[in-house]
Amino acid sequence: MASRKAKQIALNECSITLGAEMDWEAPLNPKQRSSGKDAIDIRELVAEINYYESIDAPFLRCDITVVDAIDLYKSLRGKEVVKVKLTSESSNDEPLEVIFRLFKVGSFVKNERAVVYILHCVSHEQFLNEARRIFGAFGPCEKHKNKEHFPKYVAKDILKGGSKVKSENFEAHSQICFYSPNWRPIDAIVYCSDKVVRKGGSAGGKVSEAQSGFLFYENKDGFHFKSIDALCSQGVSGRKFTYSQQSVETNDPIDEFYKIQSATYPDKTNHLEKLRSGLYKTSVLGISVAAQGQSFLPSGGSGSGNSTANVKIKNMEPTFENTFKKANTIDTEPPFPGTKFTNPDTQPATRYKFRVMPSLNHMPKGGGNANGGTTEHIDTIQVASYASARYALLNSIQLTIVVPGNTMLTIGQIIEVSIPESKSEDGQVVEDRVYSGKYLIASLHHAFRKQGMITTLYLTKDSIRKAK
Repeated sequence: MASRKAKQIALNECSITLGAEMDWEAPLNPKQRSSGKDAIDIRELVAEINYYESIDAPFLRCDITVVDAIDLYKSLRGKEVVKVKLTSESSNDEPLEVIFRLFKVGSFVKNERAVVYILHCVSHEQFLNEARRIFGAFGPCEKHKNKEHFPKYVAKDILKGGSKVKSENFEAHSQICFYSPNWRPIDAIVYCSDKVVRKGGSAGGKVSEAQSGFLFYENKDGFHFKSIDALCSQGVSGRKFTYSQQSVETNDPIDEFYKIQSATYPDKTNHLEKLRSGLYKTSVLGISVAAQGQSFLPSGGSGSGNSTANVKIKNMEPTFENTFKKANTIDTEPPFPGTKFTNPDTQPATRYKFRVMPSLNHMPKGGGNANGGTTEHIDTIQVASYASARYALLNSIQLTIVVPGNTMLTIGQIIEVSIPESKSEDGQVVEDRVYSGKYLIASLHHAFRKQGMITTLYLTKDSIRKAK
């Protein structure tokens, strides 16, 4: 097994550039090769590389364990540029080629004449995220900074993402008017991610205006801002991963690259977590606060004929059934077949959300569309009633698998997995209906050592296949 794994991976490059000044305006291109007299090839010093991606993380991370017998650590000051390039035979010429900044050197252990320590690396843009702030009003309203796609603007112009920012990786969405009070760039993006709805049409004939819940993350292909529904609407990437006996070799050597070495089920069912997250039923209250200058908040009940109430409350209670019906799910059937989640008429909401409704205070002089023509008063409720429930639905079924190292894989892809049932039917091995099928790669961990590399995939899905 060790020799097979060793043949399928190559450490093409692992270099560190000493004395590199932090250029706050110049993006780092992952394709560029470290050069110059201060660029040092450290492949022979590397004992281990651990590389991480996650749809819940806006930046990449990499930890490189070094066995240093040349006193390299005495020249390290932090912020050095680190380049890693890995290629596996199963990647179809799609290497893992990434570039980082060194932010910490730690875990020193003296071993004879050598020193073992870890180079903790992150994306260059994470330094800029900590060093920069966003201040001002944004949106299509009069006198605002009109950025049609705010997350793309931040990734390109504020974080200096360069070639990491590609238009096809940023999904179109509705616009909002908001004020950023000196937030970090990622905080401003996160604020928008649960305030906007999908703008383009969605697969399966679903109503895109009712879909929300966006994720901002980075993978080996750059930055992404996509809705959960868009991720779940993708086609399957690559070949099927199959769990079978490790001692049984296949006739096709490529099949060996797609054998699951181990499978773990973190949570088969966690109904308490789903109740707490509001997947089964959520109550949303939208509150419109009185205009400035008023010294009271008139209640204005239905019995007052001349009421001019400025406080408006709209109660929306989305249920699991409604959320599943609106969503573009990976498969067609609800998770956990045979389980009745709630009775919408009697089950109380398990999570309450309050949203302050945007007032029409951006009316241009001489008339026109308030709030720059956006529909924030509608979008705010739609997002609040759907986004978190959609995220909880995505995590209904989770699976962790370990496969031979594959640098073609990345988070945000849909892959197919085959898990056999424990019992056979009529002497035939059948697939587990719940845990086999399509999954979204939510997190990924490449662990490289000189003996080879394994890839751990943290998978999630919101639905199962229809019974035959």
